[in-house]
Amino acid sequence: MFRTKIGFVFSGAGARIAQECALSEALIEGLIPSRREIRPDVVAGASAGALNAVAVNAILKTKDGKADNDQAFGWEDYKKILFALESGDVFDVTARGLARIVPRNIPEGFVLDTTPLRKLLEESVQEKAGFETLGDLYLSTYISVVGRDTGKILRLSSRDPDPRIRKLPLVDVLMASAAIPGAFKPRKIEGLEGEFIDGGVGRDGIPVEAMSGERCKELYIISRMRGGIGTGLGIPKVLKKPPKILETSLLAFQFFTDALFRNEIERAPTIASRAFLYAPQLPKNYSMLDFSTQREQYEETMHWAKRHDPVRLK
Repeated sequence: MFRTKIGFVFSGAGARIAQECALSEALIEGLIPSRREIRPDVVAGASAGALNAVAVNAILKTKDGKADNDQAFGWEDYKKILFALESGDVFDVTARGLARIVPRNIPEGFVLDTTPLRKLLEESVQEKAGFETLGDLYLSTYISVVGRDTGKILRLSSRDPDPRIRKLPLVDVLMASAAIPGAFKPRKIEGLEGEFIDGGVGRDGIPVEAMSGERCKELYIISRMRGGIGTGLGIPKVLKKPPKILETSLLAFQFFTDALFRNEIERAPTIASRAFLYAPQLPKNYSMLDFSTQREQYEETMHWAKRHDPVRLK
């Protein structure tokens, strides 16, 4: 028996994060052609999709009047953060940081140091939105991470009956879920053993399976644009001579997640009464790592969303 709840599943997106922001805003605010306002009761996200899942938590908490005044967080607050993003807000592009890539980072198993991303998350998620632990999230939320040494997918739940899971530091969880293997450093999560990498590794590039026990009436897969070569990986210009290993690892990761995409959208109708896909078709593809185009991506996606309803999956 399916329940009445609605679920949103956010796919990994990398620097295409603003596309999913626009899609979720269009659904929640009724900006789609049907004018129906579609609000999630439960959300799941992997990699950059986990960041969008957390943002939706903060926005709905504010809309419901449950956020303290100093922690109010709306769509405009979120877009202000996104539109101001540069690649240097996500990984270290200082002269010192770039100089460390070959002698220090690569021997340790990664290329780019994401220390700036941690600072950004601490300021926006922890200080602004007031979410310190996984259990602080307003909605029932699943965030996927993968054990680096085991390959095991962990779908960490904000409503887990184990208090140790609910008390996991949210910033730690988000940093781990966004740790693209080869490109970014594997991350530890205080309270769990081992190191973790991007939640999009394996089948949770679109974390549909996290919703298998929720038995949603409606399930919406919210994804960045799929298909096409376009601008390729679009390595940011600040990385003047990026190591070939970076491009290779990103290509492999993107090919792998795209190959699994069909499997997960076929799975969705089996675990929900009705399942939908919401993925835009834009004039061009955008880079996985160039974070300087968020406003353009948002505007193009919102323009598309106002003319397209989600597609029913059968």
